[in-house]
Amino acid sequence: MKYLLKHAHLIIDGNREFLDGALAIDGERISDVFVHSNKIKDIADEYEEIDLKGQLVMPGFFDTHTHGIDRMGFDNASLESMDKISYEFALDGTTSFLASLSYDLSPEDFDEQLATLEDYHGKYARFEGIHMEGPFLSKKHLGVGNPVLFLTPDLQMVEDFMRKTSRLKQMTIAYELEGAEEVGKYLHDHDVRVMCGHSDAVYEDLDENVDGFTHLFNAMRPLHHRDITLVNCAFMNRWYCELIADGNHVDRNVLKLVINNIDKDKIILVTDSSTARNLEDGEYEFMSKKCTKKGTKFITHDGHYAGSVVSINDEMKVLRELGVKYTDLLLYSSLNAFRFYGLDKQFGTLEKGKYADLVIMDEQLNIKDVYVRGNFIHV
Repeated sequence: MKYLLKHAHLIIDGNREFLDGALAIDGERISDVFVHSNKIKDIADEYEEIDLKGQLVMPGFFDTHTHGIDRMGFDNASLESMDKISYEFALDGTTSFLASLSYDLSPEDFDEQLATLEDYHGKYARFEGIHMEGPFLSKKHLGVGNPVLFLTPDLQMVEDFMRKTSRLKQMTIAYELEGAEEVGKYLHDHDVRVMCGHSDAVYEDLDENVDGFTHLFNAMRPLHHRDITLVNCAFMNRWYCELIADGNHVDRNVLKLVINNIDKDKIILVTDSSTARNLEDGEYEFMSKKCTKKGTKFITHDGHYAGSVVSINDEMKVLRELGVKYTDLLLYSSLNAFRFYGLDKQFGTLEKGKYADLVIMDEQLNIKDVYVRGNFIHV
């Protein structure tokens, strides 16, 4: 199909926006971008014109840390449930995602899921690969984890994992643990992003193979005025930082601190969403723990956050309320993550030749329409 989206507020990239622009889609890709809808020339008659009446258009969101949605989780996902997850994600504007395998899995469980997901690509939202959140994590920062499943870094085990899959894109490691540096170098050499999280690490534990920090502030040693923790390191603007911006995992006033002091090119919004996302308030089990969902909070019975129940779009609304510009929201929700994984030549901005993975919203960021691969997804 060929579409011409006219009279749109186009958020092009991290710097530019066209207030009354137009976007042409030919098949899977953007075929042209126009600054002014009223000055379009030489568009063939076969383009179906759609008047957006000033609605926002942004690149689709990329969630690089999510465990599932609507009772479906990646820890035990089948190919059938992956299609359902892919569809549910597309509905809320998440057009690309990594499947996060949790620290609730044994090495044997990891092996099984790595094999299951090896040839999957995403029927709707694009499956870009796997994030392993474990098993090499600190027992001091369990989150909702079982300490029996938190292991010492083992290079042989990682090599075995890598023989099972070509889809591993990120691993979260507690970098203070013995053997972490050896594992980090191996992963770095195989183009896998190394994130430090569920960790008691400090600045001196890090090396050149660490790319960033998993869900900043959560499951790590807190900010300190003498101890250079991972939180302190985030404000050095040398590493990428995952941020759960639901207003619960990080208080709104601390979110302001982050967006005002951490380089806008280093922040990646993630949901860390649980299988209770999109469900009614109530009691659910996640990662072998009984949890309560109430509004945007999802908490274990002993008081720990058990991942989130929000979408990237929900988090964008929180940040918008704090005064974040649309162009910065594009960076946080899309371009920074695509750039981090080397996919920004195909995704993350509204430019000619890039894939037509798009989200259309009103000014309050309510989603109206979604396109993936140039195909309209009914929201």
